[in-house]
Amino acid sequence: MSFNVVTNMRVMQDIKQSPYFKPNLGMVATIDKAGDRIYNERDKFAFFYNNRYRTTIYGQGNLGDIMFYVDHYIRDNQLAFYKEQEEFVFDHDPKMIEEKGINFFLGDILKRIDEKYKERVQKAEDKKIEIPKSNPNKIIQNPGAVSYEDLKAYLQSKNKL
Repeated sequence: MSFNVVTNMRVMQDIKQSPYFKPNLGMVATIDKAGDRIYNERDKFAFFYNNRYRTTIYGQGNLGDIMFYVDHYIRDNQLAFYKEQEEFVFDHDPKMIEEKGINFFLGDILKRIDEKYKERVQKAEDKKIEIPKSNPNKIIQNPGAVSYEDLKAYLQSKNKL
């Protein structure tokens, strides 16, 4: 599963210390289309981020499947990890990086994200609203809110009589 990380330039300098970090400046942010500058849709995550926060992010590189971006408007020393379109925000911990290294720090965050993601998925499954069974009386009580299943149940009850 690939991750995308958005942070500020200060935190990015620590991430670049990893021996596995490969610089990759990504794609251009905007393209010229019929004389107008429009946002480039080929970088799906950058396009998603721009639509959500109305700011441009700049690709910096990757560590395996983790793509890193810089948002110059982020002032706090935090990292925003995105798994699919779920956001997980963590504080930068320079002490842990000094003691155990940047790879350990990022690995620890990935492990915590995996646990939090599983919790979110479980909560979403628990919150699923069970669709009520069809109601044949709804066609008489509230004709504007009738579903196909309600109509089908009404016709079946009518045919039984």
